[in-house]
Formats: sequence, structure tokens, C-alpha cells
Amino acid sequence: MPYRRLPNTDKARIRSLETAINKMRNSDYYAPVMSPELFNRADKKLAQFKEAVERYVNSLETQVNYSKSEAYQDRLKNAKMYVSHFLTVFNMCVKRGEMKASDRKFYSIPENSGELPDMSSDIAVIRCCENTINGEKARTAKGGVPIYNPTIAKVAVHYDLFKELYDKQSKMRQLTDEALLVVSLMRPQVDEVILDVWNSIENYFQDLTGEKKIKVCREYGLIYYYRTSEKAD
Repeated sequence: MPYRRLPNTDKARIRSLETAINKMRNSDYYAPVMSPELFNRADKKLAQFKEAVERYVNSLETQVNYSKSEAYQDRLKNAKMYVSHFLTVFNMCVKRGEMKASDRKFYSIPENSGELPDMSSDIAVIRCCENTINGEKARTAKGGVPIYNPTIAKVAVHYDLFKELYDKQSKMRQLTDEALLVVSLMRPQVDEVILDVWNSIENYFQDLTGEKKIKVCREYGLIYYYRTSEKAD
């Protein structure tokens, strides 16, 4: 005998409730498959959940599209390029003996490492730029010779340009996270409603047996799965 399993995605949750509600609304005859109280509860929860999911999906889409935009990617690329060039020049100065390896500590780089810091993510680029800008100011404040081509001022310009868009993207990400939290908190409530709806439907058709009952219940949105042995049969 196949077993039923509650939906495990938001789309499936919505589809299950919509199927049951629409089936009730479009019935040519009155059938108390669900009590009026349960029907209204399911209808209300469906509307709330659909709105929450739609808000999250739209927020996520806006955030992703913003991050992939040409303007955002260009500023990210420039910030990464200028700070990389700056630190490369610094490492060359160390290699030539013009600066001390210990000066790497100003930029939050291990003293004995000639490698560039990790810049594989947006936030890593931000941190690298901040460490480099602050480190160069601290190093030169102690009498160190400034690095040119590029200057730290040039690095700071491209950092500021990228940081402006990054901050906007961060606010979008925060809105997305808040929208996802609302959806996450609603999922147990929706699952509870779906369970009550499914129990009510199966109880109404309890006199039916076998595939006939499964077929009718599926028309109301219930989800059944066959075990491996049953599929073979």
C-alpha cells in the first residue's frame, strides 16, 4: 500500500493546498470533505503563505540580478584589480629589499607569505581593501615610503565606488534573509494545515479502498509514494 508524505518544498505545499481548495470550490455538489472552519483556515493560510513566498522569491531575484549587473561587476573587478596590483608592487619591494617582510603585518598578511590575500568573494575583497588602505596609512605614518603605481589613494577610490554598491546589495540581502525567515516560520503552520486537510479528505473517503481511494484523494492534492517493491509489482 503506498504511503503519503507531506510536501517538502514551498511550491509543493502551495500546490497541495490549492488543489484541495479549488476542488472544493469547483464541486458541483456539496460534499463535507472539509468542514467550513477547516476550509476557511486552509484558504487563509494558503493566501498568507503564497504572499510570503512570493515576497521572498522577488527579493532574492532582485538581489541576485543586482549582484550580476554590469555596474556591480565592473566596480568589483576594479577594486580587486587595484588592491591586487598594490600588494603585488609591495611584495616586489620586499623581494628587492626595499621594504621589510615584517611590513606585511600592516596589511594583515603573514610576514613570510608572498601570496596575495584571499579575494574569492565580495566580502573578501572588501576586507582586503580595508586592510590594505588602513595598513598603508599606518606604515607611512611610521615613516615608511609610500607605494606608487598605484597609489593607495587610487585603491581607496575604487574601494569606495565598490563599497557603495556592496552596501546596497547588503541591504537587499538583509531584506531577502528577513523574507526567508518569515517563510521558514510559516512552514510548520502550513504543514499542520495540510495534515489536517489530508486527514479530513481521507476520512471522508474512508469507505473507498485501494487504488480507487488513492485516485480520488490525489484529486484533492494528497501525495502518495509507492515503495520499491510496490513499484515493481
